[in-house]
Amino acid sequence: MTAFRITEPGLYPGINESTYFDDPCPSPSLTPSIAKILLDRSPLHARYAHPRLETPDDDETEERYDSAKAIGNAVHAVVLGRGREIAEGSFDAWTTKEAKAFKSDALAAGKIVILSKHMARAHRMVQALNRQIAAHEAADAFQNGKGEVMLAWREGDVWFRTLIDWLHDDHRTIDDLKTTGMSAAPPAIPVKLVEDCWDIRAAFIERGLDVLDPRGAGRRCFRFIAQENKPPFAITVNALPEGTMTMGRKRAAEAIE
Repeated sequence: MTAFRITEPGLYPGINESTYFDDPCPSPSLTPSIAKILLDRSPLHARYAHPRLETPDDDETEERYDSAKAIGNAVHAVVLGRGREIAEGSFDAWTTKEAKAFKSDALAAGKIVILSKHMARAHRMVQALNRQIAAHEAADAFQNGKGEVMLAWREGDVWFRTLIDWLHDDHRTIDDLKTTGMSAAPPAIPVKLVEDCWDIRAAFIERGLDVLDPRGAGRRCFRFIAQENKPPFAITVNALPEGTMTMGRKRAAEAIE
């Protein structure tokens, strides 16, 4: 089966997740996550992590079920109304023959697998998220726009791509949802911001939007909405200040170079 490829720079709403991660650009493209590997490790590590530059060794060990990741993926899918289909398993664990078969079939179909008890928590998280956002000055988060929009653009010979959780219709406000098992309180955010490369991600999105929609240049607002995955499912809305954006731009430029 021939992989899907785009031919022109643009904003691509609704592109499916597997297509994005397989890299549909005309030539291997640079992403925020690959940029972070370039900066933190080496070009060799970045090459190995890239889907178009290296084929990783097959790992015959079945991927371990990560409940936090499954819950986070489910929350994203519900909030954004996009993403992979959810396959909810009504089992206590993935240990029985029936449960293993269900999980294997769902993964083969590209679905998010999640146990019912964890899906119930995801729904509680979404309810808590909605309540807290409604009472916040960022009450328009995840509204008046589109979820999971791929930006693809070219600068010289280099192609770039990144995926936006939620792009508002004016192309000036960008919402990014982060779920975490750690604290999302304001004092914890500066460390998490660097570890998870929010600054580089914002710099890439800004760079791509400025190429694709230059009218909004200099007027973008990035809101990283972090939510804890344990009760009371607290959130913080983090608009990146100019100092953080400057740091992100410098780190992105270094990776690009």
